[in-house]
Amino acid sequence: MASIVGILGMLVGTIGLFLGFFFLATAPDTSFAIVTVTTVGIVGILAFVRHVFFFRSDAERLGWQTDRPDWMFEVGFANLAFGAMGLVAGLGSFGTKVQAVVILGYALYLFQAAMLHFYRYLTDVPRSPARLWRSVFAALLFAGMMTFFGVRAWLA
Repeated sequence: MASIVGILGMLVGTIGLFLGFFFLATAPDTSFAIVTVTTVGIVGILAFVRHVFFFRSDAERLGWQTDRPDWMFEVGFANLAFGAMGLVAGLGSFGTKVQAVVILGYALYLFQAAMLHFYRYLTDVPRSPARLWRSVFAALLFAGMMTFFGVRAWLA
């Protein structure tokens, strides 16, 4: 089930980024709101659901099975905090600076997660190509595009 929620999160994030680029030239405020709501709000809440409600299958998917899933819950709660702020910042009338801070904060969080996954990729035996592509390269690409929108929203 964690895989399905993860794929749904990637799909929502991808659609949000696509729409963000689509509206950037003609309606930048709309673009930033879409990116904030989708890539931070919805993706963050879906990550919370994946890490907290489906923690066993998520830990197995990541290769991090444990008898003490407290850290999975903590990661889920962090995602929920960002997700809630993404929805508030994107749907409220707080302006692009607030959206920029929320987008950049979550992008930094995801960048750090990608670095952790990269470290795990380098130190695991055997090495999982799926971890490298999904948890490192895809996460870095996603965080990079979010950073682009965060900087553009800050400068708007």
